[in-house]
Amino acid sequence: MSRLAVMAHFDVAGELRPHVRGQVEALAASVDTLLVCTTAQLQDSARAWLSERAVLVERANYGYDFFSYKVGLDAAGDLTAYDEVVVCNDTYVFALDSYEPVFAEMASRPCDFWGLTGAERVAPHIQSFFIAFRPWVVASRAFTTFWEEMEPISKRRQVIRRYEVGMSRRLYEAGFTSDTYFVETAEDQRIARERMRWWAAHRSHFPRNRAEVREWRERANEPWNPARSLADRVLDNARLPYVKIDTLRYDPYNLDAKRLLELCERRFPQRFDGVREFLEETAQYYPLRDTERLLPTPLALEPLFPRVRYSDAR
Repeated sequence: MSRLAVMAHFDVAGELRPHVRGQVEALAASVDTLLVCTTAQLQDSARAWLSERAVLVERANYGYDFFSYKVGLDAAGDLTAYDEVVVCNDTYVFALDSYEPVFAEMASRPCDFWGLTGAERVAPHIQSFFIAFRPWVVASRAFTTFWEEMEPISKRRQVIRRYEVGMSRRLYEAGFTSDTYFVETAEDQRIARERMRWWAAHRSHFPRNRAEVREWRERANEPWNPARSLADRVLDNARLPYVKIDTLRYDPYNLDAKRLLELCERRFPQRFDGVREFLEETAQYYPLRDTERLLPTPLALEPLFPRVRYSDAR
């Protein structure tokens, strides 16, 4: 099976961090053509290293990763020459040594496009940091018009709604089906819901009236993001085969991401080499976002909400 992978890359210092190099090497070994589209001002050493392993496209830094996907796909030429087309980015640490187990498993699944994980927030969609498309999807009008009509957007939330969620919606409306490599178990879902309740309790002050109680309950029942709520499933033999950098950087559900990183460094020392240094060196460029800003546990809720943490269980 012939595969094309288009990988979006950015680094504030123009470097290729160890975890990114590992991802590039793992992808290059599993696809026929790897094209890296970067919006970084690459250092000469990084440019030379990438050029030996991939087709390198450099562009100005605008439009987020989705516009890098578009530029990369355009540069790749005839997409129908491949049996599978992948778009991915450098926003996660891949825990496996190779993508082959992932590609082999998904080759047996009867779906039209797939990803590592999916999410339900806003609307059901495949999470866009890694998506693979079968050839009949790539040849479809729904796929081609999506990319032809794409315009660069400067606001992150708009990119998520219009392009990440919007692409899956466009393909679903065209009759295509999706699947994910990571399959949640009943126990995963129980844990994720517990962690959503923990998150909801720390997103606002203790509710003072019925309306605020209702708002808290609605928030606690929102769909979860598996990249956040189930990030420690990577420790279960890499059943979830990645950890998002943002999960480690922001700890968005207040589940002790520092501990998660320590456990990952022990379990996957080569794959997580340099991640801690990368987070420290780039912290000043990535301030806490409002959506990740949490409050201490309200005193009145402490008996009901014992500390919830990522763990190395199983």
